[in-house]
Amino acid sequence: MKGWSLQNSAENKENKKKAVRSSLRHFITYVIVTTVIIFSPLVLTGCDLMEDAAEFAGELKGKLRFRDDEDRDDDDLIDLVSDEKDYVITITDDEAEWNSFDNAAKLSPSGMTSLRLDELSDVTSGYYYMMVSDEEKEVYDEIYTLLTGFENDSVLSTTDTDMIDHAFTCVLVDHPEIFYVKGYSIKTYTRDGVVERIAMSGTYTMTQSQVMEFLPELDRYYYACTAAIPADGDEYTKVKNVYEYIIRNTEYDLRAPNNQNILSVFVNQRSVCQGYAKAMQYILNRLGIFCTLVEGTVKENEAHVWDMVRINGRYYHVDTTWGDASYKLVGESNDGNALRPPEINYDYLCITTDEILETHDIKEIVPLVKCDSIDDNYYVREGLYFTSVDDEGLRRAFEKAYEQNLPTITLKCADYDVYHDMEEYLLEEQKIFNYLENTSVNFVTVEEQREIIFYL
Repeated sequence: MKGWSLQNSAENKENKKKAVRSSLRHFITYVIVTTVIIFSPLVLTGCDLMEDAAEFAGELKGKLRFRDDEDRDDDDLIDLVSDEKDYVITITDDEAEWNSFDNAAKLSPSGMTSLRLDELSDVTSGYYYMMVSDEEKEVYDEIYTLLTGFENDSVLSTTDTDMIDHAFTCVLVDHPEIFYVKGYSIKTYTRDGVVERIAMSGTYTMTQSQVMEFLPELDRYYYACTAAIPADGDEYTKVKNVYEYIIRNTEYDLRAPNNQNILSVFVNQRSVCQGYAKAMQYILNRLGIFCTLVEGTVKENEAHVWDMVRINGRYYHVDTTWGDASYKLVGESNDGNALRPPEINYDYLCITTDEILETHDIKEIVPLVKCDSIDDNYYVREGLYFTSVDDEGLRRAFEKAYEQNLPTITLKCADYDVYHDMEEYLLEEQKIFNYLENTSVNFVTVEEQREIIFYL
């Protein structure tokens, strides 16, 4: 990237034409997402099982309560003792923040399915649910019911721990409103070396009543975020407005509390990538727009999360985090003041899979739709995407920027040939002054993104 100042030689014949070129740095902020798993196995066998189980349950008469509640019905009891063999109970605690997705990304459930696009056309949420097998859908539903009901020790329909882990991740990916769960624990009931049942408990960060206290905050943010969307705004307009609002009202902060869920954005206005992405997902889903999370890595294999949206039937990647913190431009203007970076970086608003792969690697937890349209890409929709040097298109773009009182305008070129042609036309030949209201201009060239940014 290169920063310049340019003065119109026709307007300033006494001065020699000069351009100040400054080396700019491309700052990209990433979040490191880690997983910490603490296992606490407890094995009870023979007489020890009887004594210890009776001690924590209070009663053993051929049956044992596995819930703490005193008023459970008999349906909540598990038959632990047979005439011949006793169970071995193993308790495993997964205290990991689920955010890394790493374990789920490595799993390949045998029944995983790939839907046709037309089967997704009416779906606004629950993408991961749609993409797993029927067997895993049943487990997903059980886990969803468990977590939303703040339940513990619920018996699942499977003993496949890989499927349980994958389904648990899919539930939390699909449901940003479940912001009060950070992990889970399971009790494995084994007899004669065979696992016969598994009971699951959520690891909750707050009580149900505490969750209810936050709901008005979620509504307040939602209505503030969507207030500026025109009543007749199309899906692109809604996505763009939400993207801009979250960026303008959130500070990227690795130390932000609750930074793996929506509370960090909605309540504290400070977050990291997962908070940004889940906030985007939550609001767009409430607006009736399809949005789901995508997990992967960025530079130096650092974990990262962003969104995939559907606009007018076509799918796009959206990275709100990088729209806010992907880079800073540092240059010198002609009066010695540092150039401020654009408030919002639109390079990651509605882009293709090929474009996102230039800077991101995708880890598929379930099969993902390939995004191959640019129809609703930001630069295309705003008249800032150029496939050639287009005098009329440039004139319209600058007139619109002045009408909207924008501080900058970014011109995006379709390929490097167009980019170099635009550089020659606007900068070397100084045709930029055909479109400006001033006689001098500061600008930045970002060759790797095929962009020229002018400060108006």
